Amino acid sequence: MNKRMNKNAFCHIQCLARKVSGAHNGGVLNGNVLIRQASHCTFGDAQEFFTDDLWRTLPRSWQEALDGLNPPELATQLLGMPGEGEVVRYRSVWPLSLLALKSTACALAFTRTPGFQTPSEFLENPSQSSRLTAPFRKHVRPKKQHEIRRLGELVKKLSDLTGCTQVVDIGSGQGHLSRFMSLGLGLMVKSIEGDQRLVERAQRLDQELLQALEKEEKRHPQAVHAGPRHSPHHVVRWVEPTALCEELLLPLETLPQSGARLLLTGLHACGDLSVALLRHFSCPEVVALASVGCCYMKLSDPGGYPLSQWVAGLPGCELPYRLREGACHALEEYAKRLQKAGPGLRTHCYRAALETVIRGARPELRRPGVQGIPRVHELKIEELPC
Repeated sequence: MNKRMNKNAFCHIQCLARKVSGAHNGGVLNGNVLIRQASHCTFGDAQEFFTDDLWRTLPRSWQEALDGLNPPELATQLLGMPGEGEVVRYRSVWPLSLLALKSTACALAFTRTPGFQTPSEFLENPSQSSRLTAPFRKHVRPKKQHEIRRLGELVKKLSDLTGCTQVVDIGSGQGHLSRFMSLGLGLMVKSIEGDQRLVERAQRLDQELLQALEKEEKRHPQAVHAGPRHSPHHVVRWVEPTALCEELLLPLETLPQSGARLLLTGLHACGDLSVALLRHFSCPEVVALASVGCCYMKLSDPGGYPLSQWVAGLPGCELPYRLREGACHALEEYAKRLQKAGPGLRTHCYRAALETVIRGARPELRRPGVQGIPRVHELKIEELPC
């Protein structure tokens, strides 16, 4: 988002936004109707399937069609994601209402066809981006390498367009994006993170990267950008979604001209942190925003969801935590688990069924926090932690 554009570019974006908004609003309206009509089969998870007997809430005709399907058949017939070379075969004629739900959900979903396969930067080595130098790849996973490069370069373009070189990275974590923007792209970066431990690690990684860049410059003085380097300025601060953070809006360097001074960004701005970014974007000190949100189920309700006043005015616009959480996950991953029908799926089902026993003995323990255990399906019951 950018507040300073020439008139022609702004008019073009306005026209495009109207088209996108119209299509988006139509999809939201239809989706809202679908959710309300299918509420009997959308508000639950594996545990509640047993504890709340959700199977009985389905129409009898649906039960008859779905009963007895094994996991791979569920992936193929219900999710519409057959395995490679698999032919879709139905055991019986499904009721029209179930077929209509399946078709409508598919029509309203965003396209699931990837725009590209493996990014070109990982063709030679799937673990190392060829578009990042070795010092910037250290301690960074391939997915993160791709993300910090793409978002960092976008922020640099926004900086060039707006003439704003001061960037605030909100929810910066270990500072991978901040380091790339400051030490790789030459931007002045303030990193705001609420976890003191992550900030301390980020500062250690800053020093490690500076040392690596200095060694690289000595070995290849022509290949490395010479000039002053500015490490990110780290701030330990929790950004509240409902209140403006004064520290966030303070510039790193006071400029003679007045007006917009800061560019905001956030990579995986979790839940209400994305809300905070948008609210700070409305401040006159901010010139642009580049945000990649995540964990939409953690948006506070009300306050974070829905942000749109138009959506808030729709009847039945409320989305419970479970529905928002499901929207954050890739349907392909669920289909893959069902296709494999591995022991982990069976263990997950057993744990969900066990919840009925737990609630019978301790009714107050409804949805307690449970720590996940890696490869739990490979452990004997005697080996499980108490």
